[in-house]
Amino acid sequence: MNDQDRLQDAPAGDAWADSPRLTKRALLGAGGALLAGATLSVPRAAQAQTPRTALVIAAQIDDLVALDPHHSFEVTGSDALKNVYDQLFAIDETKASAELMPGIAESYAVSDDGKTFTFRIRQGVRFHSGNALTAADVVFSLRRPLQINRTPAFMYRSVGLTKENVEQNIQQSGEFEVKVTFDRAYAPSLIQNLFTATIASVVDSKLVQQNAGTDMGNTWLNRNSAGSGAFRVARYQPNETYVLERNDNWWRGRVALQRVIVRHVPEAATQRLLLERGDVDVARNLTPTDIAGLRGKPGITLQEFPRGTIQYFCANKGDPLLSNQKVIDALKLLVDYDAIANNLLPGQVFPHQSFIPRAILGEVNSRPWRFDPERAKRLLAEAGHPNGISLAMDTANSFPSLDVAQALQASFARGGVKLEVLPATGAQVLAKVRARNHQLFIGIWGLGYPDPHYNADSFTHNPPGQANPGKLSWRNNWEIPALSAKTEAAMRERDRNARAAMYRQIQEEFIGTSPFVVFAQQQVQVAVRSNVTGYMASSPGLSAIYWRANKA
Repeated sequence: MNDQDRLQDAPAGDAWADSPRLTKRALLGAGGALLAGATLSVPRAAQAQTPRTALVIAAQIDDLVALDPHHSFEVTGSDALKNVYDQLFAIDETKASAELMPGIAESYAVSDDGKTFTFRIRQGVRFHSGNALTAADVVFSLRRPLQINRTPAFMYRSVGLTKENVEQNIQQSGEFEVKVTFDRAYAPSLIQNLFTATIASVVDSKLVQQNAGTDMGNTWLNRNSAGSGAFRVARYQPNETYVLERNDNWWRGRVALQRVIVRHVPEAATQRLLLERGDVDVARNLTPTDIAGLRGKPGITLQEFPRGTIQYFCANKGDPLLSNQKVIDALKLLVDYDAIANNLLPGQVFPHQSFIPRAILGEVNSRPWRFDPERAKRLLAEAGHPNGISLAMDTANSFPSLDVAQALQASFARGGVKLEVLPATGAQVLAKVRARNHQLFIGIWGLGYPDPHYNADSFTHNPPGQANPGKLSWRNNWEIPALSAKTEAAMRERDRNARAAMYRQIQEEFIGTSPFVVFAQQQVQVAVRSNVTGYMASSPGLSAIYWRANKA
């Protein structure tokens, strides 16, 4: 399980997501654009319109620290790399839900015991270098994440692949055939979804080995590319820009635009002004204030794209007050779900009450919990607290978690709960939560790959008799042997429809009985010049899509 908690909880899973990462000051302030540091470095007269063959995006990309697809674990990195590399499988970006389609793997077969997957590799694919893509490249690429052992390697370890066994368990079995053996039988849809992730990108092994250095090409790939996807990396300047150039020989067909230029523009107000002037085609990280100011403006359209990221708070059942489920249920009734979505974070989230995000296999749209202070008071009285209770909530000292915690302080008070908000640095809060020394904690959780098991493994899986500090269920002292068994069964179920039904049942139990209060799912809200079509700021595959973009 990913142990990089995102406190706003932290890269996917507990990962620092690209939320947008705005301070409260940036959210509320709309003026003072610092154009000198953000405008494109071309004469002003040329800035009335961007090139017709290029998509120019203003975005916050200072968290982009790695371009090696087997190293990168930031959302910003996936946005770039999913457009540069191909994976074994893909998510159909034209569908509203995460539907699988073949990628570099044309087909697959599973052994009778469910442990060994045989992948038939697509023929005729060429890397940007001109080298032919073969099964040897796939083997090299599947082994490499564990061999360089960067953050995303935990995804492969979660299915029993390790640095020690990877050469034995990942083998070329033909010129265009690869066999992968896992430690147990897993649902085929889980393995397919895992192999859509950035970590499953197929790299040009010959080119990488030519630039291997002492770290299997990790340093070189963090500034260059060796893919077969729709674009190649033409230029990357950390904290400034990256430029992608079209691959005219992409096996899925040549895309419309010749290049994509992404500029680091940290201030939302500056992004807005550049868009209004026509200096960029997309403003990626706008505040609700900026969005409101652009609504109805000629030549600009506003678009929203759901993200696989949820916002929640949790209650530590090891605390005497919170060991009573009626107290936790009272807290669920003291969240003004609609006010958070419509007033506090308008356009940036929508109400959602379960751990599987919308568009992912097994999703449920059930919302049984509503803001009801009077009912909450009755539950507290039944729990032995007719005069109310006092609780403390730990939060990262940043938007949006701190802002939501402060809103909860007000709504809890209406039901007789005095809430103390305890802001601290992300590292301080995480240490406290991992030690199970909190009462309440508010955070953000993002999918690492588009499969329900990624979240279920942390929210509804806490095997008895062992410490599981990477799991949110363990951190909150939620003892669930029966639900853990159901989660393991869903992880193994081969039939996709049956598996989806199992996750729906797990979520109904989670929503009704868990110490977690999921209150929103994030979405990306962007402003785009009206002549741009096809651009997707997020997708069910958990990344931006540049290859469908075009300009009139």
